[in-house]
Amino acid sequence: MNSHYINRRGFLRITALTAAAAGLAACGVTSTSSTASKNVDATKPTSNLARTEAPKATALPAATTAKVEKPVPESSNMLLTLAPGVILDLVRIPAGEFLMGSTDADSQAASNEKPQHKVTLDEYLIGKTEVTNAQFGAFVKATGYKTTAEKEGSGYAYDGTNWSDMKGADWQHPKGPNSNISGKDNHPVVLVSWDDAVAFCAWASQVTGRKVTLPTEAQWEKAARGTDGRIYPWGNGEPNANLANFNMNVIDTTEAGKYSPAGDSPYGLSDMAGNAWEWTADWYSDTYYASSPSSNPQGPTTSTGRVLRGGGWINYSLSVRVAFRFRNVPTNRYGHFGFRVAVASAPGS
Repeated sequence: MNSHYINRRGFLRITALTAAAAGLAACGVTSTSSTASKNVDATKPTSNLARTEAPKATALPAATTAKVEKPVPESSNMLLTLAPGVILDLVRIPAGEFLMGSTDADSQAASNEKPQHKVTLDEYLIGKTEVTNAQFGAFVKATGYKTTAEKEGSGYAYDGTNWSDMKGADWQHPKGPNSNISGKDNHPVVLVSWDDAVAFCAWASQVTGRKVTLPTEAQWEKAARGTDGRIYPWGNGEPNANLANFNMNVIDTTEAGKYSPAGDSPYGLSDMAGNAWEWTADWYSDTYYASSPSSNPQGPTTSTGRVLRGGGWINYSLSVRVAFRFRNVPTNRYGHFGFRVAVASAPGS
């Protein structure tokens, strides 16, 4: 893994980068000094950025052409059984158009979020919550799977003061070998790589008979914001401790649904802002939006990093905006990296 750490004020410092990961910030902690530094050059700390001084959101214009669909009735959602007593709760997202990306009206928007554009998606289902420790544990129990952190012997974890590549840190020991996840069955699983998330999806597909995948970047964003181009899942108002787990206001993961319904997306999804970063299916490109398809975009064909969305418990309000795009190499794993799943609406598709 790359050698980096985070100091008490949350600034990301990188002391060595592998060639494959060059330019990829490890934890999505970003500078607010310029459009470029908000995401593309996320490795540079700034002296004026403190966790208690979260950037303020800029409201979008009041008039928009799209309307937010009403939350899908519970009866049209889907429950998939992963193991006895372990259920995957999925919310149906209707087919149709939404606004993806950011406009200049959002002063925090980075260049890789532009231009805002209309995207049409087929109907799909997406996890109501991030995949939990209990759900991931059922996968591990059934298969004997070893995560990237377990195979490599370490993961990036927070010890209460600093982040470091910590021996013995893994999904069951997210803060190092002396920690555990006792009492955290319904917290999001963390310290999982993209490869681990994909392996879970393959197993879930087998046991449920449905095609379970990571959501595409577009599927993730529509589920997070609805169709009106809002900045956060709940609207345009800046986040606070009653809406999301962010900005180290808890300094750990929190139980799925803790901030519901106030912090939910228009479709009733929890933790689309904060708690854990969520791996998506897409490769990353700074300029993808300039030429991406308008219907069911799948991301670039290749790159060095996979896209993560939503921000984690460490991140400022800037990074928990629904349009914020972050990336990391598929084998990297951190104590605030998790995922949620998507399922095709039609069986077998």
